[in-house]
Amino acid sequence: MIDSQMDIRLPIHYHSGQNRVFFESQAKKRIIAKGRRWGLTRGMANFAVELLLDGVSPGLWVDTVYSNIDRYVERYFFPVLRFLPPSVWTWRQQKKELDICGRKLDMRSADRPELIEGFAYRFIFLNEAGIILRDEYLWHNAIQPMILDYNPLVIIGGTPKGKGLFFRLYSAALSGGAKGWEAFHFTSYDNPYLTQKEIDGLISDMPESVARQEIYAEFLEDSSTVFKKVDKAIGAVQKEPEIEKTYYAGIDLARLKDYTVVIILDQDGNQVYMDRFNILDWALQKQRIAQAIKKYNAISLIDSTGVGDPIFEDLRNLGLSIEGYKITIDTKRQLIQSLMIAFETENIKIFNNPTLVLELQIFEYKIGQSGMVHYSAPEKYHDDCVIALALANLARQRCVRQGPIAWWPI
Repeated sequence: MIDSQMDIRLPIHYHSGQNRVFFESQAKKRIIAKGRRWGLTRGMANFAVELLLDGVSPGLWVDTVYSNIDRYVERYFFPVLRFLPPSVWTWRQQKKELDICGRKLDMRSADRPELIEGFAYRFIFLNEAGIILRDEYLWHNAIQPMILDYNPLVIIGGTPKGKGLFFRLYSAALSGGAKGWEAFHFTSYDNPYLTQKEIDGLISDMPESVARQEIYAEFLEDSSTVFKKVDKAIGAVQKEPEIEKTYYAGIDLARLKDYTVVIILDQDGNQVYMDRFNILDWALQKQRIAQAIKKYNAISLIDSTGVGDPIFEDLRNLGLSIEGYKITIDTKRQLIQSLMIAFETENIKIFNNPTLVLELQIFEYKIGQSGMVHYSAPEKYHDDCVIALALANLARQRCVRQGPIAWWPI
């Protein structure tokens, strides 16, 4: 135990918004919708340490995945705990249990909510609520019974992700319909430790809908959906090439278990051709791709990342009008955002192909720790059709702007 006469100063500071949530509020249930980098995780970590030192125990912290818990403990807890005598605190990584003076904080992943059931806690923190409360079992079967039985302090917070359970709980608290609850709303600009220039820089790299959610903490419909109005874009049909039209092809090459996809658009943004296959023999793949490009005399963009580079060179040596596109985090973001705009402005028409439509509908974005937007298919799904369509769309957009004769370097 810590000697009551010992003067220990911890490097803990709260900005005004954090003070409102953690110290000024009298509500036992507090829910926070906040923009990225507002400081919720750091604030909750500091507050959890203070609660344990004050004898409030045990506590529960629920987060997205166990790897995040390890990272948060190292990044937010350790810098504070190191100011305490080593003899009074222990982090048991295997058990995900923090012990300070015999007072415990259990840290659990939301992907196994059944492991949380049946315990009593004096305080409960739910981090990344927009993500973890998508699984309503976590709330209804694991957390809510604890609240009813033991009346702990509960703090729920995160960046909005659509209008699911997090939105419903927040709305009930905001309207006064949930007794004993208080709702808070903060944007990224409400963190005084961030400069406006930093946040403006993040926004400049985001589509408007992403910025509204991630920076301004707005609850939006279908928030994780990247491509809007996909249903309105369905209606194109396969067509033979017409002499007076210009065509644009996008090619995404197979890697491991992926598919090679060729998609061709006409000059008006109408899809006219699609081929999807997973032949492993590169010679056969090149032949099939070349036939499609030659048939439509298509100006083409191909994913030339990694193994795609020699394939691109071989196709160009055949005299095809084709350029390579190296996909990095930055270039993929530019590629996808160009396709987003095409859908939002209804400047593209696609086949009613189940695979293509599904890939577009489930394609998602995530925000990294730095605030960078990352686009990808959900785990265990493909995005080959999305990338091929995006490449064809980019080829068309660039030629419309620059003219088909002036080909561009990638």
